[in-house]
Amino acid sequence: MLRNAGSPVGATTGLLVSRSPWLEVLDGTGAFGAAGENETTVSTVDRFRVRALVTVPVEEPAYCDLILSGSGYSDTVKIPLVVGDSMNLPAGPDAYGYRMYDYTDSCYSQMPAYDWQELRGSGTVLPLGDDQTVVLDLPEWFGTWRYYGQDYTRLSICSNGFIAADSTDRCDFRDVMLPYAGAPPNIVAFAWDNFDPTQGGTVWYRFDSAAHCLVVEFDSVPYFAVSGKWEKVEVLLYDPTVPTPTGDNSIVIQYHTLNYPQALSVGLQNFDGSAGLCYTWNDWYPRVSAPLKSGTALRLEPVSLAGVEESGVSVRAAAAGVSVWPNPSHGRASIVLGPKFRAGSTVRLFDSSGRLVRVLVAQSAVGNRQSAMAAIWDGLDDSGVLAAPGLYFVQVGAGDAVQKLALLR
Repeated sequence: MLRNAGSPVGATTGLLVSRSPWLEVLDGTGAFGAAGENETTVSTVDRFRVRALVTVPVEEPAYCDLILSGSGYSDTVKIPLVVGDSMNLPAGPDAYGYRMYDYTDSCYSQMPAYDWQELRGSGTVLPLGDDQTVVLDLPEWFGTWRYYGQDYTRLSICSNGFIAADSTDRCDFRDVMLPYAGAPPNIVAFAWDNFDPTQGGTVWYRFDSAAHCLVVEFDSVPYFAVSGKWEKVEVLLYDPTVPTPTGDNSIVIQYHTLNYPQALSVGLQNFDGSAGLCYTWNDWYPRVSAPLKSGTALRLEPVSLAGVEESGVSVRAAAAGVSVWPNPSHGRASIVLGPKFRAGSTVRLFDSSGRLVRVLVAQSAVGNRQSAMAAIWDGLDDSGVLAAPGLYFVQVGAGDAVQKLALLR
């Protein structure tokens, strides 16, 4: 689109040039029709085409120059763009390592699959009143609930849409943005707001040894002060036989029917609010959170912060001359190293939890880049088993260069 603020101009050609290493111009030529003063003309037939690299950091500023020329007219316009989709990243990690994975985090093996566990008629009714919390002992077969690195043998269930590790009589009906020092300790807010089970609906629970989990379901429980609105949601707390990188129990939240999600707070935090995450609070979402909707799930699991740190990894890798192609990969990828690396450089691949998956050694030159070395990953782990689809981190040398790789199947 070209707007002429001065004297009339005739037909104008445009050349689009990328000034960002993360943005590639596929078709950089275009033509604009004549425009009079204060008129706008659009290149409707010959459009520009650009492509962001898969390895671009999240929400990276990128700029293009549009060089315009015509009869008696020339100008250069700087066009700001933001590339790198944050929606495909989980929330977190927090100070402990917890992340919240939603239905858009397709590059992660932890992306949850919606699989509703209906308790109506098969669970036990929990007779919760308005603003009431009850405490349950975990059965012996379940073991303990490890939460933020601490083991608990009891959990609390509140009528206002949250559970908590250990015993608490807190029944806060006013939800807040987590983490917050004044919030109930060890809270998992799956649908936190002011609910009243005495007006209708049922709260169920079931210890399911076959499925290795405890399920708590809010079955059509209405809001206290919002007429005609109710929610059907559940939270699943898995026992320690379902592995996580830190040994903390895996937690899944499922949303069967949402009528008023803009009122809810969803998140988690530790005992004193020094660590925690907010997925949403009263219709506010971080950039990485997809809107809550019916028929979706969230998974809450920690990663080991001793593993590879994700923030800024692509920037450091680009500076060091490390690239991965193709990316995403369907099983085989070339990891190309720049001139600063030598033959024999060690290349390590970690999964998104920080677990070491494969160790490679860079050996051969690539194409006409005589100073470049490469390592080839065949998509197998060190034991020769196909690696699971998800996000992987490629670490070269002592760790000063790290690159992201999405593995698809």
